[in-house]
Amino acid sequence: MPGFIHRLFGRDHKQDCETLTGGVKFYLWDKGSPDSWYFHSKSSGLSKKSRFQKWWGRSIFAHIGIELIAYLVLYYIIHAIAKLALTAEQSNEFEAIVEFFNRNVTPLSKDLTFLLGFYVSQIVKRWWSQFSSLPNPDSLALLCHALVDFSNPEGLKWAKKLMRYVMLSYVLCLRRISKALMGIGKRAGTGMFPDNQSLIEAGLATRKELAQIESQGQLGQLWWIPLSWTMSMIKGSKETKVVPSDQKILIDAINKFQAGLDKVDSHDHIVTPPLYGQVVRFAVYVYFTLSLIASQEVSKDPYTFVPIFLILKFVFFVGWLEVAESIENPFGNDDDDFQIPELISRHVWAISRNFNQFRGPPELEEGEEDKEEEEKKHVVTLQMDLHKKT
Repeated sequence: MPGFIHRLFGRDHKQDCETLTGGVKFYLWDKGSPDSWYFHSKSSGLSKKSRFQKWWGRSIFAHIGIELIAYLVLYYIIHAIAKLALTAEQSNEFEAIVEFFNRNVTPLSKDLTFLLGFYVSQIVKRWWSQFSSLPNPDSLALLCHALVDFSNPEGLKWAKKLMRYVMLSYVLCLRRISKALMGIGKRAGTGMFPDNQSLIEAGLATRKELAQIESQGQLGQLWWIPLSWTMSMIKGSKETKVVPSDQKILIDAINKFQAGLDKVDSHDHIVTPPLYGQVVRFAVYVYFTLSLIASQEVSKDPYTFVPIFLILKFVFFVGWLEVAESIENPFGNDDDDFQIPELISRHVWAISRNFNQFRGPPELEEGEEDKEEEEKKHVVTLQMDLHKKT
């Protein structure tokens, strides 16, 4: 959410399930789309209007513009009082106060730079660590092609069920900490998966499966149960000939997937100490409160109506603080937060397209195989000639 004032009034962007699939409800393996996910990519080809909207929503003007205007209003109120309402004697006393404040506030900028720099670097490292911990289910779908016997009539069905349980654990883990998935407060019910019924409608789980998990406790705390079901499936896959061998590879991949989700879940428990952020915010607010006096014009200085250097300091320091605040909790609805609904939609789309390749690559037509062999021989000949020359 851009800016402190916006966060103060809780103005989040609204996102729901229907926006991800063109107004159609999200059904497993049938829907899902990469469009929303790649819309946020740097290389996405968009119209000029869309590019401007993306740039503006994540620009420094959108984040601290209102705060800067409010701050300058306070500055000019003090400036007008000093220039118009004070007598000559009072004006001299005021200039003495300005010089005193300026002399003592200016050295604080160095300490503030160090404090803010260290704080922002820690928040950015934590932000990237959380995204890096998110496991990618694509690798599990690829392993299914290598290990699952798709010539077995039950093979494709088994693989889809395995991936459904994987995605169910993924959603249950992230739904507890993601506003965009769950929907909270006045926007309850507008998230991608606001309730258990939405999980059933999406095809991620059946009523019996959810009932079995709920009998053990809350879904968000038992997100790993579907992964334990995948282990039971893998255990029985050898007897049914669905996975004839190398079950350990699948087991290891499921373990790594669970470890990634567990790391994401741990980030929600082990938070940055609130006192750390409070100290940084207090230092910034006090510094700019005192700067309202310290940056006022005095008679010996050349008169500049616009406090250029104060504006620059405000943009630098408050903008820096805004960087930390905007990514401190990346599982929200803001443009700078992780696009979790779009990412889930992309994963489902990728898995469904992956399973469409269970028959393998297309067979080469007559004559194409000989042509391919000739091209390979030609490449080998060129490589040998290049090796001789070097």
